[in-house]
Amino acid sequence: MNIESDIWENSLQKINDILKRLEATREKMEIEADIFVEATKQFISEWIQREIEMPVFSPESSFFPENLKSELKKPDGSKSDLIDLSLKISDIVETNLNRDNYWIHRCARFQPGISRDYIEFQKEKIRRELTSSVRIILGCTTEIFWKLEEGEPENKAWVNELGRRKYACFLRFSDEMTASLNSYFELLEELLILNHKLDEEMLKIDGKKA
Repeated sequence: MNIESDIWENSLQKINDILKRLEATREKMEIEADIFVEATKQFISEWIQREIEMPVFSPESSFFPENLKSELKKPDGSKSDLIDLSLKISDIVETNLNRDNYWIHRCARFQPGISRDYIEFQKEKIRRELTSSVRIILGCTTEIFWKLEEGEPENKAWVNELGRRKYACFLRFSDEMTASLNSYFELLEELLILNHKLDEEMLKIDGKKA
């Protein structure tokens, strides 16, 4: 009886240890998600300012109208405009990226027997959805400054998706965004391994009950 009790206690201790490690991993993943969101704010802000300041585009190919560029370059309003831009970008990024369905660690525990193929599928799904969301964020931020007049053709850099403007040209995440997302995926692998270990220990407990 004492031997069975020791085995039971040992299994319970292992389960508690795994649960603690799972929680710690989720906390690390939450940090990486926050880093990605903050890095995206910086990326969007730099992208907007860079495109505003580029003087080489013609009116037909420019992302931003010339009158917008001149307005933002006015000495008396440039600083307040940039502060206002930063606050609006922050709100838009938070609204579009800080969603539970983008960040798998915020969901309930994985179902037993989850496969590595499923995790790889989730990685690609997360990357695809985040990229699409960043494209829409670029559309939202540009709409702060100007709206197309009725009948005016869209610039080829933009498409309309479900009533929202979306950036359609080549898009590459910043180094900071890429690094945080890669770290997030590494932690997702760790979460999978811990989840399997938890399943194994739970099966042992269930076997002892039977």
